Amino acid sequence: MKKEFRIAALAAAITLSGCASDSDATANVDPQTNQAQLQEQISSFKTEINDAESALKAVGAKDLAWFATRQITDAKDALKEAKEYFSEYESDSSTMNNSIGLFTSTTYLQATTESLDTFTDNLNKAKSIYAETATVLEDALNYRKQLEKIDAKKHYPKTAQQLERQLKTLVDYMANDNKDRAIKSQPELVRKQHNLEVRTITKIYLSDNQKELQRQKTAGVAQHAPKTLRHAEAKLKASETFIATEPRAISSITQKAEETRFELAHSQLIATAVQNLKAMPDKDYERHILSYEHILTDISAALDSGDVRDQPVLQQGKHVVASIKANQKSQNDLVAALESQLAEAVMAQKTTMLASTKTEEVKTAAVIETIATETVEAEVSVEAPTTETVEAEIISETPAAETVEAEIIEDEVDETTA
Repeated sequence: MKKEFRIAALAAAITLSGCASDSDATANVDPQTNQAQLQEQISSFKTEINDAESALKAVGAKDLAWFATRQITDAKDALKEAKEYFSEYESDSSTMNNSIGLFTSTTYLQATTESLDTFTDNLNKAKSIYAETATVLEDALNYRKQLEKIDAKKHYPKTAQQLERQLKTLVDYMANDNKDRAIKSQPELVRKQHNLEVRTITKIYLSDNQKELQRQKTAGVAQHAPKTLRHAEAKLKASETFIATEPRAISSITQKAEETRFELAHSQLIATAVQNLKAMPDKDYERHILSYEHILTDISAALDSGDVRDQPVLQQGKHVVASIKANQKSQNDLVAALESQLAEAVMAQKTTMLASTKTEEVKTAAVIETIATETVEAEVSVEAPTTETVEAEIISETPAAETVEAEIIEDEVDETTA
């Protein structure tokens, strides 16, 4: 619609301003009407330029220039030109139809229109490129977001910059209508991005463990605790392998990193203990053994499992373990019994409450039934007359026997007299 309006405005401006050879037509135009329409055109162009600037800011938030660099650059240049042409007649509409140069017939009005059209065309093209690129290069772009999320650039700046440049090359392929080449190049880039993600996650979560393993090897821990150190190293290898396959399972990675740290700490402690034992004088052997036995005896006493110092230290340890398991079983049985009793008590309470509720319901129903019966009887009593009332009415309506007999005798006397 804006483009159509600009064409109409252009035609109107030419007509209103008049040609140099058509002075009669110009003379017939109302100067006030002419000026009002020109100001309306200027206002319309100003609004369109402001809208164009707002559109550029909006696409900037999407980083559209990164996806369609040439198109956005051309759009910015076109908008800049439109603003320059517009400034020539913004405050003086009489210059609107002046030529922009000595060797061209293009007016400032026409140049503004063409520049704004160029801006719109390039901006729409850039949006189209962005939409298609986001679909075709989805895998590589998702890896780009992930690498930004874990801050891969901080840990491996050179590699991160190289991959960013390679991705930009693929994006430029898309912008230059070379989609097939972009599609063909994407798998290799994704492989490199995955490797960088794995390296970054490994460095973040396992670098301390890797350094500790190397330190222990250098310190000769393998001489004193080779088996324990091999176990710790295997744990580290397993963690590295897991990250290589699941670099985004952060919760599991954190857990495995902690397990590895634990094993490395253990290997160091064992190596230190063995080293101290090797350096211990012969006379201190007994004290060392008794210190361990004393710990086992204290545990046995706490468990109330008896004194078993007459057994080898290894058996004392097994005795402690057996006592702990027995206590745990006893506690578990007690907990199970208490839970069972609690469940039975809850069930009994529910049964009692249910029975009480039913009893109350029966009582309520009985009361309701009694009230209903009494109501019906009362209604019947009001509507039907009592037996005494009926009999009284019969008696009042029937003459007494003596009255009837008197009337009969009276009739007979009258007849005799006659």
